[in-house]
Amino acid sequence: MKRPAAPHRHRLACSLAALAIAAGLAGPALAQTHALDLPAGDLDSALSALAAQTGQQLLYRSELVAGRRSPPVAGRLTAEEALARLLAGTGLAATRVGPDTLVLKAEPRPVTAQAKRPTAYAAAPAPAAEAAPPAAGQDAPGPVRASAPPADEPHLLEEVRVTGTHIRGAGQGPSPLVVVDRVDLERSGHATAAAALQVLPQVFGGESTEATVGTRADRQGTNASFGTGVNLRGLGSDATLVMVDGRRTAGSGLKGDFTDLSSLPTVAVERIELLLDGASALYGSDAVGGVVNVILRRDFEGLELRARSGAGQGGSAAEGLVGLVAGHGWAGGSLLFAYEAYRREALKASDRAFTRSADLRPYGGTDWRQTFAFPGNILRTDPATGASVPYWAIPPGQAGVGLRPQDFVAGAPNLEDPQLGTDILPEQRRQSAFVAVKQSLGESLELSGDVRYSVRRAAAAFGASTTILTVRPANPFFVSPNGAASNQIQYSFSGELPNPVTRRTAESLSASLGGRLRLPGDWQADGYVAFAEEIGEGGNSGVINTALLNEALGNVADRPETGFSTARDGFFNPYTGLGANPPGVLAAIGSGFTHSRTRSRVETANLQADGALFQLPGGPARLAVGAQARREGFVRVGSSYTSTVAPSHQRPVDAERTVEALFAELRAPLLGAEQALGALEVSAAARWERYSDFGESLAPKIGFTWSPLGGLKLRATYGESFRAPALQELFDAPTNNPILFSVGDHRILALALQGGNPTLQPETATTWTAGFDLEPAPLPGLRLSATWFRTRFKDRIDRPVSQNVAGALTDPRFTPFVRLIAPATNAADREIIARLLADPATTTSQGVFPPEAYGAVVEIRNVNTGALEVEGIDAQATLARDVADGRLSLSLNASWILDYRQQLTPTATWQALAGTATFPADFRARLAADFTRGPWSLGLAANHTSGFEDGRGRDIDALTTLDAYGRITGATGTLWEGLTLALNVRNLLDADPPFYDNPLGFAFDPSAHDAVGRFVSLQLTRRW
Repeated sequence: MKRPAAPHRHRLACSLAALAIAAGLAGPALAQTHALDLPAGDLDSALSALAAQTGQQLLYRSELVAGRRSPPVAGRLTAEEALARLLAGTGLAATRVGPDTLVLKAEPRPVTAQAKRPTAYAAAPAPAAEAAPPAAGQDAPGPVRASAPPADEPHLLEEVRVTGTHIRGAGQGPSPLVVVDRVDLERSGHATAAAALQVLPQVFGGESTEATVGTRADRQGTNASFGTGVNLRGLGSDATLVMVDGRRTAGSGLKGDFTDLSSLPTVAVERIELLLDGASALYGSDAVGGVVNVILRRDFEGLELRARSGAGQGGSAAEGLVGLVAGHGWAGGSLLFAYEAYRREALKASDRAFTRSADLRPYGGTDWRQTFAFPGNILRTDPATGASVPYWAIPPGQAGVGLRPQDFVAGAPNLEDPQLGTDILPEQRRQSAFVAVKQSLGESLELSGDVRYSVRRAAAAFGASTTILTVRPANPFFVSPNGAASNQIQYSFSGELPNPVTRRTAESLSASLGGRLRLPGDWQADGYVAFAEEIGEGGNSGVINTALLNEALGNVADRPETGFSTARDGFFNPYTGLGANPPGVLAAIGSGFTHSRTRSRVETANLQADGALFQLPGGPARLAVGAQARREGFVRVGSSYTSTVAPSHQRPVDAERTVEALFAELRAPLLGAEQALGALEVSAAARWERYSDFGESLAPKIGFTWSPLGGLKLRATYGESFRAPALQELFDAPTNNPILFSVGDHRILALALQGGNPTLQPETATTWTAGFDLEPAPLPGLRLSATWFRTRFKDRIDRPVSQNVAGALTDPRFTPFVRLIAPATNAADREIIARLLADPATTTSQGVFPPEAYGAVVEIRNVNTGALEVEGIDAQATLARDVADGRLSLSLNASWILDYRQQLTPTATWQALAGTATFPADFRARLAADFTRGPWSLGLAANHTSGFEDGRGRDIDALTTLDAYGRITGATGTLWEGLTLALNVRNLLDADPPFYDNPLGFAFDPSAHDAVGRFVSLQLTRRW
């Protein structure tokens, strides 16, 4: 389809690139210096920060830096100059062994006759050609360390594989990467890594987050355990690949199709890397929107304790956290243990004025209260439309005895707030632990292993149970306002039963065992086996049981098997306005429940090798090749007691598949920095995967980086990605249900096909990025980056008819999913419907109808349909200056969505949704300023979200909130050494979210804004 706005947007992207080139031409070539801001403190932390700010890999043994302090280092320096200042007086020195790699070692001592000659993999000087290759280059890589064997014993240097490439020492790649380190996590003011990532402008909060469950804003509706995933650019939490230490994790939710980051112990997180580019060519399925890789801490010497407490405005959503990290290194090995316990109280709808009532008229909105109310409303047939509508209100304040027809209030139905007594954030409890160990075996082999366990419990109250009651003269309280033989009453049990409560437990276990082997030349092999599993269990209590309700209404005779008797316990009176029904009657009606248990697991074996192939003008061409095998499984079982006289089991899902993959990546530096055209590198990657359930997939990717001038780098990528159908989407238990659909003034009986669809194929996407990184020489300390991106996502798996079931037979968008039949006159149609009715998946709870009664078959199963296009620009800027004997740092992270268009079905028109409520905002940004002087650090950040349209012609205001941060660290040599106290205030001015006339009854958009408001937290950390 033609896109009139596209040329304008492409011109904007091209103009941005031209501006970058012009800026580079305007100034002289820039030497390889960096704007650095390294506060005084722990040497290990300073080296981590130096690696992040310079893009260099630092290889060193943990014992070399354990317990050492470093002075403040700031200014525009080379990596070597900064290291010289950090290491002054420590007896340590740094040696460059590659273009992006430095090795730290003890300064030389006299060599005795007994000392052995160090090898290239020992912490000693070595020619670059013989040195251990560093971890794969990327934006802001972290340091690489090695445990310390004796000086005369050769060993293998440890490497940290980072997101975006499989090749060690390849330099910065072409894909944009955002790195969030431990300092960033602490300054965010959030207790969990999952919540901290939601602050990033590139992350959309409208799906698979705990905040969208209680507010009913999550369209997927599968986040049963109140987890928090990551949804990059609004492409879907199931289209963002989340890994931990480069390993896949087990899925969460009723579909097992997203990763719950809230289960991770934040105290164990080293950094989080977000690759903002499609990456199926590297990592396989799900990497459509990008990749989030959580890197956990590995090398730590000593003990660190952490305690945190915080609360929202009015003491709401109070939380507490305690954690510890303990580690020790020895000759050739190390061990780390981390533990964390977290607790947060629920945020109730009544805690905030803008969530307290669904009557939004005080804000200038609509009254969204419902007519399922207490007291209830009696329905009548509307003479104009033929629809059943609430008309007579049952009067409040009376016991429902002796009512007369004239006592009912005609034309003014009762109204009720659906969020009465609900929680908009659940109560959360979590305990998590992590253990990691490694050991070198000689000079060429290193083994490592880790285990991670977490159990998280959540609970929340949802809206009161509602139903439509049918009341007949058999009920002793029956009275009809219009003389009808029966009444239908829209009814809420809010006045008589507690709200249903959802309680869920998510228990996860992950373990891996890996090895790294030095091969001939500079080649190296890496392999691992990994297991990950998540078990989700729980359900709803306090749900009404309609079988017992009908018995209590007198619609059916007493059933001995229910244990309930109207003769003994009494009848249910639906006409009361006082909550006067007997406790025994209410206990029976409210005894219903639902329960489910899911188990998602993934078992992985991975083997890869990389090294140099041949020499090019810019350096060695490097290749990585590998193979992977996975086994994925998903099980769901459940039971319910909501409409039967005894608990009934749901049809289970038990599915498994195997995945085999081959992958390769090449990085070719065609030109070097010393050549006239500047450094030029081309990269290419491809991954082939074969799935046992749906077939094969091949994903390629190409990219380049070009540095025509010092301080300027241009980059671009093109790639193809995919998302494999989730096992639940393929193999969910099928059901065929008879449903009446309205067509004009009459209704047609249709058979709706629901459940899994084993014919599904992968969702596919193409992704383009182009951008630049610029450090202009006239403005030392300034770094600018911008990236244009575009993703076209097609063959998306969805159930489009479910979005408008009432209009399924009349909405032209759903034509491909509706088959009109005439079984009474067409033999082929009769054969089709008869075969479906004979299927065991066809239910009879709605009644048994002959084939001739059906007029349509409607496909409501998952199907490959529709498309989504996202286009925009990301921009980052940093500036550092020495001010008032301290260091001032400014940073900006912004994301513009130029286009966010959705096509629901292949025949539907495209809908432009950027800047529309419940979809990604046109513009989000975070601007931060930090000042460090001695032991003090102060920070202020502004978070901006642009305005929206509500889809009905009404504008929603933009919002800017402020976060404040303060930190003091105990001085070295004092009683307070190793002690850090941090104060965070999120939403400093307690700004309410802008008003949105939300049909769900909340006066804000939960996908874009936070209901907590001002939140103050205090954290104390002690390190030995």
